[in-house]
Amino acid sequence: MKRIVMLLLSGLFIILAAYSIWQVLGHDSARLKVSGQPHYVNGRDISGVEVQTLEGHPQLLKSELTGDINIINFWASWCEPCNKEMPELVHYNDIKPNHIKLIGLNVQDDQKNRQAFLKKYDVDYPVVVGSEQLLKQYKIYNIPTTIFVDKEGRVLTTYMGELNQEKLEKLIEQVEEKL
Repeated sequence: MKRIVMLLLSGLFIILAAYSIWQVLGHDSARLKVSGQPHYVNGRDISGVEVQTLEGHPQLLKSELTGDINIINFWASWCEPCNKEMPELVHYNDIKPNHIKLIGLNVQDDQKNRQAFLKKYDVDYPVVVGSEQLLKQYKIYNIPTTIFVDKEGRVLTTYMGELNQEKLEKLIEQVEEKL
């Protein structure tokens, strides 16, 4: 009797181990579940936010909001996930549809580190600089954070964390359903 119980338990263990391995190795990226996240800034109008150009001149964010969908990515040079996602964002900017605009919003950096980062990744889309006050006002505590904004300046959704092209495309699909 003891032997039968041991065989049954061993068999159950092998089945569970095999199922776990199948789940890990059988991950299908097409089933990737990505969605915007609830956030304080969602639904708010940010067109009147004051940012700075890379040269240090004040500018209203609305002057950059020229796409039907504007993707504003908050980043910093010291942020490891920002370093990982930046090549993906630069590539996405090259292949994105015309109705979408990508905007970088640098925070918590000095000019030297910001410029070195932009040069390192050959960033060729608009980048503006945001203040600590901006982060506090809109409760953006995690870097990277990406917000999806319509051309009037209304935040449609927010994604906190590292992005890649696949996640971007899924989030844009969700945003387009809202428009």
